[in-house]
Amino acid sequence: MLDLVAELGGSLDLHEVLGRGYGLLSQLVSADHGALCVSRPEGHAVYDWAVAEMPERFFQGYAEMVPHDFVRIAVAERPNEVLRDTEMLPRAAMERSYLYNHCRDIGMRLEHVMAVMLCDDPSWHGGLILYRDKRIAFSDHERLILQKISRHFTNAVKNCRLFGAMAKRASLLDAVLAGMGREAIVFNASGAEIARTANAEKMLRAWFDPTELGPGGLPEPLATSLATIVRNPHTLAEVCWREGPHAELKVSIQKLPGIDGAAFVMLFEEVPRLVPIPLAWPKLLSSAEIKVAERVCWDNAFIASELGITELTVKKHFSNIFDKLGIPNRAALIHTAWRQR
Repeated sequence: MLDLVAELGGSLDLHEVLGRGYGLLSQLVSADHGALCVSRPEGHAVYDWAVAEMPERFFQGYAEMVPHDFVRIAVAERPNEVLRDTEMLPRAAMERSYLYNHCRDIGMRLEHVMAVMLCDDPSWHGGLILYRDKRIAFSDHERLILQKISRHFTNAVKNCRLFGAMAKRASLLDAVLAGMGREAIVFNASGAEIARTANAEKMLRAWFDPTELGPGGLPEPLATSLATIVRNPHTLAEVCWREGPHAELKVSIQKLPGIDGAAFVMLFEEVPRLVPIPLAWPKLLSSAEIKVAERVCWDNAFIASELGITELTVKKHFSNIFDKLGIPNRAALIHTAWRQR
């Protein structure tokens, strides 16, 4: 049994770990047929069969058989509890059942069955089913074995699904943020990290000394800000800045609405530093034009986003700035600003 438990924790690939685990289970509890599947409750007729040691025709017609599957109906009423056929329905009723007769029609003589619904989370459930063709009932000892190890199968499914969800979230984040110069770390409702983009770690190391990073891999100011918004999710987004010689790091922490398992995202963005505004310019430019001028190193879309204006307005401001200062372009604006500071 120890080998089985170790095997169930030895991989994060659902089919691989369940297939190996089932192989070791068959050495502890013999059966002529078996199946191990995972499904979302709302799609009860669509199962991901990790193990399917039964005739192919059984699975081809399973969607129509679901309402008549007395095994599924019984274990769904008592999740995480191993049941034998005698605890599902009387023998006479079993022999009259659609499932019993359908199995015999496809060459699978169902005489005894033992099964358990694996359930740890409302978002999924699994089924582990063992069938015997002969009139040899599953014993109390075999039932106890399956009961003891069923929780390890449940944990294996949970871990594999969690890993898959994390990988998917990280992939989606990378796709969404690609080309925007942003990285992100996603946290659950309690503040535990569940996913990060590919270069988030690289950005943290570039901006923070290793001695500044705490046990969770975040510098103390960011960890504190995260803790604040976790304690009170209704607070506005937390924004932190860190200055560098040529740019600043903007870190914002926001609540994520309606994303499975995720609650908060920490966004990292490198922002070019503001150019210094010469003392004479405020006399020549409006306050709005000053804000645009000091962000001349940024692209128009980012300026617009930061100042809450449109890109067309940004362009108009630059046109006015060039006219008022007698400067031909943005490169000259940067050069003049640093020379006259």
